[in-house]
Amino acid sequence: MKIAILSAADVSSWYGVTLMERGHEIMFGPFGHVPTAVAALIKDGIDGVLILTDDDENLKEIAARFARETGPCVARSD
Repeated sequence: MKIAILSAADVSSWYGVTLMERGHEIMFGPFGHVPTAVAALIKDGIDGVLILTDDDENLKEIAARFARETGPCVARSD
């Protein structure tokens, strides 16, 4: 599974290493402008996103648009 980690937090590298150890491909963000970011995630074949923040509206919007364009979220924690 190819996963994009959307994070402004320093913990993203720990999550990235853990996911790679389990065989996942990882892409790190933030990715900037929401429509451009979503298009890039889809173009790069990303299967899912992991958000590591609770107060970044830009990252939440990227994840929400990604889910609308690719299908429902499997899991969330908010």
